[in-house]
Amino acid sequence: MVTYKARVAERRDAEDTKTRILSALGRIIVRDGLGGVGVNALAREAGADKVLIYRYFADLDGVYEAYAEQGDFWWTCDILVAGIDPARVSLRKTVKLCLRRHAEELRRRPVTLAVLAAEPALRTPLVVALEGVRERRALELNAWIAAHYEVPRRLDLEAISLLVGAAINYLAARSRKVRVMSGIAIGTEAGWERLFGAIDQIVDGAFKAG
Repeated sequence: MVTYKARVAERRDAEDTKTRILSALGRIIVRDGLGGVGVNALAREAGADKVLIYRYFADLDGVYEAYAEQGDFWWTCDILVAGIDPARVSLRKTVKLCLRRHAEELRRRPVTLAVLAAEPALRTPLVVALEGVRERRALELNAWIAAHYEVPRRLDLEAISLLVGAAINYLAARSRKVRVMSGIAIGTEAGWERLFGAIDQIVDGAFKAG
């Protein structure tokens, strides 16, 4: 007869194993790139039998999907709007702050940056899973803004945010290997402060035009 304590211990062991497998995936991506990921390599890195990968995730695609969904792979709407009171903070300032936080959240996630860097050339399940998570979170942020602010009709805020956000994605991913672009040290905090200043100017110009 399986006791309650035994079931609890089994569930705890299962969760620990899942966590080890997902952590191992991140380490492999950062160290070896997306091409270095495989069931055998993942099992070795996690120190787990590969049978457990199939048991808990069904297959490698399942591991990718679970990794993409976990909170630390991409920011959430709550993270970007934390502490923002729409009654006190203007839409313009909120947009600037969200773009800055977007950059800061990406830059502290080496696995996400590695996937973004590989995205144009490799259409792996993890890349596709990231796109799905990214799209959902962007739509959640757009919905939050629409619910709390009146966006000027002539201001295409979604398109502007996409263009600036995509530029941030590119520069953040490139900063892993490239230190300077067009004379700006994208690998340093000073370089990013300069970029944030330029982003603020873009947002100011868009609001004036809108």
